[in-house]
Amino acid sequence: MKDRVSAIGRYKQLLNETLPATFTEPVQYNHCFNRIVLDWLFQDVWYNHLDKSKTAISQLSQTHLQKMVERMEQWLKQPELLLSDNQQSLKWRRKQK
Repeated sequence: MKDRVSAIGRYKQLLNETLPATFTEPVQYNHCFNRIVLDWLFQDVWYNHLDKSKTAISQLSQTHLQKMVERMEQWLKQPELLLSDNQQSLKWRRKQK
């Protein structure tokens, strides 16, 4: 993806259409996919790294967006990655509490 607009468009398509239509386990809602990919990106609970008063997407660089899109596309090819990324996200969140 050459530009930010293309990356955001692909990200939203994956998040809101493709992934929810493909998966029902371990998650099926767009906000869950968003949590998993953002936590994966930061290797931690994502809101420890971004301003909670702003949308996450507005704070991400082109590189971040590209990495997230690539990971989400990997989930489609290798569903076990979604399972492991979800488990890791949940572990980071349990530690947070």
